[in-house]
Amino acid sequence: MVRPMPSLHSMQARYTTAATMLLLLLTVLGGVSLDLAIRYRVQDQVFFDAEQVAAQWSAQVRGGALPSPTSVSGIVDLVQLVDARGSVVEASPGATGRPRLSTFRPAPDDRLQRRVECRPGEPCVLLMANRVSPAPDAPVVYAGTVEPPLIASHRLEYLIAGAALLIVLLGGRLMWWIIGRALRPAEQQCRLASVASHELRTPIAGLRVQLEEALLHPDHVDPRDTIQRALSATGRLEAIVQDLLTMARLRGGQPAPREPIDLAALVSEEADAHSGGTPVEIHTTGDVWVHGSRIQLIRLVGNLLSNARRHAATGVTVCVGSADGQAVLTVTDDGNGIAAADRERVFERFTRLDEGRRRDAGGTGLGLAISRDIAHAHRGTLRIEDSPRGARFVLRLPLLDRNAIGGRHLVRTERTTARQTADDR
Repeated sequence: MVRPMPSLHSMQARYTTAATMLLLLLTVLGGVSLDLAIRYRVQDQVFFDAEQVAAQWSAQVRGGALPSPTSVSGIVDLVQLVDARGSVVEASPGATGRPRLSTFRPAPDDRLQRRVECRPGEPCVLLMANRVSPAPDAPVVYAGTVEPPLIASHRLEYLIAGAALLIVLLGGRLMWWIIGRALRPAEQQCRLASVASHELRTPIAGLRVQLEEALLHPDHVDPRDTIQRALSATGRLEAIVQDLLTMARLRGGQPAPREPIDLAALVSEEADAHSGGTPVEIHTTGDVWVHGSRIQLIRLVGNLLSNARRHAATGVTVCVGSADGQAVLTVTDDGNGIAAADRERVFERFTRLDEGRRRDAGGTGLGLAISRDIAHAHRGTLRIEDSPRGARFVLRLPLLDRNAIGGRHLVRTERTTARQTADDR
């Protein structure tokens, strides 16, 4: 069994770490920018409203009238008119009884100023200082409000930091998935190269030994026997290469032509095409149509039948039916069966159990792996399930809706057919 390539996992980890760090940097920069933008936006709104109120009071004072304290409304609730000596002449209800909001007096040539006044033990106040006129004894109107809680505390930073952390965690997980998906074809190629080199090494080495022996000891070697053994090794090499190419096409996602297929008819035809040897009994029930690649499904059914015949004691039973919206094909032999611990392992590439090697020493160990890949390519499953005797392989494929077959006559009376191939032994 070929284990996962650790270098590819470390590559995935490195790429994910780099991408996550970049995402963290961008998130921090974005969070800081968002924090500053919100703070500036809130302050600007407060200063704008305060400027409007301060301008109204200043205009009334320049007109010779004292503004009405009850005219203050909205977010700006702290307003005071302070004379040149620092005495509060008039104040809004919220600022009544408070000391002057600020000791700052704007210059005559810059009569409107923004101020943030902070006193020990009290929240800061955002206000506008508006000098009524350039005169030396001109009073000053202060208008503002207590700094909003959102920017007065670190609540905003906590909210942004929490959102940023969530984004980084979700982004890191997403990066891991995306990078793993991107590296998967490269990982499959590395695994394929690894298992191929391992499995090809033995027949190549055997072929090389035979040829070298024929060259070094021509008088002691039967040329005909050497050629036969070389052809046998070459045939095994050819089978391995063809199976590897088939698997590469399946796992590479190369599309194959699809068509409506009568699964029962396909199974019967495949059993007839390889008649002889171990008898095969076929039972079909109702209409069982699927949508798929005929060539690939023939390969899958052929692999299952060949595997069952190889391990059967007296015969093989094949059932074709449907259940829960799926086409179901079961291939059961009456051999020794497969241990529960090996039921998944037999679908791995180049995995051959001891009995399989004993019954067929020339097998490639790729047939069942290719069969499962074909099942997955057709959105189906291929598993080994419990059986009273022998091994039972169960293929499930999406059942084709008879309305999607384009008017083809599919009505068939429910029947059960038993067909047994001739035994040529």
